Amino acid sequence: MPTSNPTARPKPLTRQTVLALARKYLEPHQPADYRLEVNRGEVKKHDPFWYVVVEPSRTDVRVYDYTARLVEAEMDLREREGVNVLLVPVMPV
Repeated sequence: MPTSNPTARPKPLTRQTVLALARKYLEPHQPADYRLEVNRGEVKKHDPFWYVVVEPSRTDVRVYDYTARLVEAEMDLREREGVNVLLVPVMPV
């Protein structure tokens, strides 16, 4: 939960923290027959958003099959942590 104390300063986010949050909030949305991976560690910051690359563990998955899962994880993360993270879908090569 974001802090409710208006005078408290939030800790600055690091790339590692953002990756950990992305993994945490993707977990409840993982499909049964493959994994959505953020392990490549591709993270960019462009205020106010962090961009994290996510790819499926299989090459035969269509992007539109998992983008709704990414959006759900983004919304959960924003609501519970107050962090703007965009999960960017890519396909493995």
